Amino acid sequence: MKTSGTESRFPIFAVCPPGLEDILSRELESLGVSGRKITGGVEFPGDLRTLYSVNLWSRTASRILLRIGKFRLFSLKEAQEKFSRYPWELYLNGQSEIRVRASAHKSRIYHSGALAQRLVQGISRRLGTKITLVGEKTGRDRPLIFVRMFKDLCQISVDSSGRHLHKRGRKTYSVRAPLRENLAAAMLLASGWDRCSSLLDPFCGSGTIVMEAILMASMIPPGRMRDFAFMKWKNFHPEIWHQLLVRADRLTARPPGKFIAADRDPSAVEAALFNVEKSGFSRHVQILHADISRLSDISIPGPGFIVTNPPYGHRLKENYGLSGTYARFGETIRYHFPGWNVTVLCPRDRSNLGRALSLSLRPLCRFLNGGIKVELLSGTVA
Repeated sequence: MKTSGTESRFPIFAVCPPGLEDILSRELESLGVSGRKITGGVEFPGDLRTLYSVNLWSRTASRILLRIGKFRLFSLKEAQEKFSRYPWELYLNGQSEIRVRASAHKSRIYHSGALAQRLVQGISRRLGTKITLVGEKTGRDRPLIFVRMFKDLCQISVDSSGRHLHKRGRKTYSVRAPLRENLAAAMLLASGWDRCSSLLDPFCGSGTIVMEAILMASMIPPGRMRDFAFMKWKNFHPEIWHQLLVRADRLTARPPGKFIAADRDPSAVEAALFNVEKSGFSRHVQILHADISRLSDISIPGPGFIVTNPPYGHRLKENYGLSGTYARFGETIRYHFPGWNVTVLCPRDRSNLGRALSLSLRPLCRFLNGGIKVELLSGTVA
């Protein structure tokens, strides 16, 4: 799916958790977008159509930022005037409250709070009205601006997404230690799942992985049921957005594969059932209340893919016998799922859990999940 448009082109930055840059870059290339990988994301040129399309279609990005300015800045004294040079009226569009995330490293300006304050003053100067800085909790729906200082180079970006992109607008109930949707999508993309083969998640929690898989297989854009910050911009083009939605809806198709999710926790199964029902996916997926020892009873065509996020024991109270759980899981799939691809998310500081699987798995990538260092392992069951 290629993006095009007649508007001016500008730098755009797709943010992702560090460690997932390769996966995000490949995903963007599949959308017709080529960019440069840097720590924490991918930067690429594009127009407004590109910006809208990537927000709508990216499954692994956290946010999409519009780069609006980059310049040398050596003192707070000159900051206000330089910040006032940019067309803030386009992105605030009459709003008087903003959120700012400021950072400063290896620069003569080192106080991030003072940097954010000068930014607010510069915007107020440009607009001729008082702009107020609000906190993240009280101003969740206010425009979000990033200002970053590194080696005396200042980069200003405006968030075009609004709510974090993992919030698809489809899940109502969650479970303890939940997996974010963009991380689930990254796991699926990294696993090599072809969107047609059967998919099994035996530790499904609230159903995040299978729901992301159905979205992929159905060619439904993850942002189809939500709104975005760019819709409030003064230069928003609703006709371009409408064209993108119409084109996306034409691509939607019935997923060809079979999807099964299971969990031993009845509350997790209840949450998963509710979420897939609310999303209209219940006819595509089977949700089972089952322990891993019962996986052999599941009738599912294969070989297929097992993609799952087992419990780690870091934040959950049930921290007993995890090595045994992993060992039983590995034994079950070795005996009953030969030829299947298995992709498992494991904590990096508890390598005994990965070893307990007794499977020949290779590391695909490393990132953070809820502040925990994790590693994605994958391989084919011999």
